[in-house]
Amino acid sequence: MNYKSVFYVLGQILMILGLLMLLPLAVGIYYSVHGFSEASYLSFIIPIVLLLVIGFIMRGRRQKNIRIYSKEGFVVCGIGWLLVSLFGALPFVISGAIPNFIDAFFESASGFSTTGASILNEIQSLPKSILFWRSFTHWIGGMGILVFLIAIIPKSRGNSMFVMKAEMPGPKAGKISAKISQSARILYIIYFAITIAEILVLFIGGKITGTNLRFYDSVVTAFSTAGTGGFAVLNNSILGYHSPFVEWVIIVFMFLFGINFNLYFYILTKRFSLAYKDEEFKIYLFVNIAAVTLITLNIMSLYNNIGDAIRDSFFTVNAVMSTTGFSTADFNVWPTFSKVLIVILMFVGSSAGSTGGGMKVSRIALYLKQVNRDLKQMIHPHEVVNVRMNKRVVDGNVMKGVNSYFTAHIITIAISLILISLNGFDFTTTFTSVITCINNVGPGLEMVGPTGNYADFSVFSKLVLVFDMLAGRLELFPILLLFSPNTWKKT
Repeated sequence: MNYKSVFYVLGQILMILGLLMLLPLAVGIYYSVHGFSEASYLSFIIPIVLLLVIGFIMRGRRQKNIRIYSKEGFVVCGIGWLLVSLFGALPFVISGAIPNFIDAFFESASGFSTTGASILNEIQSLPKSILFWRSFTHWIGGMGILVFLIAIIPKSRGNSMFVMKAEMPGPKAGKISAKISQSARILYIIYFAITIAEILVLFIGGKITGTNLRFYDSVVTAFSTAGTGGFAVLNNSILGYHSPFVEWVIIVFMFLFGINFNLYFYILTKRFSLAYKDEEFKIYLFVNIAAVTLITLNIMSLYNNIGDAIRDSFFTVNAVMSTTGFSTADFNVWPTFSKVLIVILMFVGSSAGSTGGGMKVSRIALYLKQVNRDLKQMIHPHEVVNVRMNKRVVDGNVMKGVNSYFTAHIITIAISLILISLNGFDFTTTFTSVITCINNVGPGLEMVGPTGNYADFSVFSKLVLVFDMLAGRLELFPILLLFSPNTWKKT
């Protein structure tokens, strides 16, 4: 373990987080000047100063050659996200919005991991700067703060790729450019552009349709959608805007942010054939439409208007599959068939290389293809059958990674279920709380449904769920490796 390099990069992460907090501070200053009740400026000034000082100390003197290899990449990723979540909780505590630090840590980790699970019963009364920070954590965590930092990390042999592999979601971290730093910049430009597009569509379209959607609401809603997190600024989430237009816009953008960002790059560079051939996107689209159709048919009798049933089905399916977690309907009251489909979609999640969570469509597809291959070989033992994706043979190491991830995922869920069951809540609440947190969805069923939250969970359970949220966002291994003694051996 190269501790100097690890501390150097962690110091950079903290300093960048401190600079990012300047934005909600500016929001607080703006609204206080315009006569709104706001949080004390110290709510952000204190964390900013702490982050810059501690980050500067950890960073130390600039090193000529930062060496980040596989081990260091995973450690930087795991500890970096933990530190970001801990320091990100400070504005909530100092402002008094969430006085209890464990609750604030839960809310912060939920924000950065883009889970959207909350302990708050009342949201609308909170200061706008705090609500802005709450949604901004989604945007920061959506693409990944470490990917953002890749352009800043000094170039050395292999360092950037190992960091990107540790943080980027999916079976394989691919490059869309010869240089990793350039790939990171391209991804962030696309991410930023789609976010701006949603802000403009919501704000301008809201004005045209007469929706009470201020520019502030458009921005924070776009942040939460882009990061596929789901924190809203109204107590009853997106339903509070009472606007089918807003709901359809968010449906479209939730779907778009659940797609592999490489496809947008292919489209922008006019490599349409590569985008068209993408098998994961076709599966993602098919599962999405099939689930909407089945749920609509199942819940039609609960609605007076078929249009409302279709819209709520589209919204819920995309909110769950993209793991955004917004809500316009309480699916707790839907028939069991629909609730089962929703839980299955929580596992499936979005596409690899998107901002969404879950096990990823490509990983599920590869696992099923592997099962199909094994069944064929049982019948024809001497036949050579390859697993293919996008008409290419999938590398054996990728399949090994898929199997390892699936095993680790199930074991983590099982252990978490045992620990959360100590709360004594009903099975549905216990099961879906773990499933939604490890898959970064947010709302579950029963107590943690769209109209509920996690406030009644014990401190121990909240910490377990924080682990699940961070582990799920980082695809388990960067967090799990922190518990391995071999990780910390100095080499």
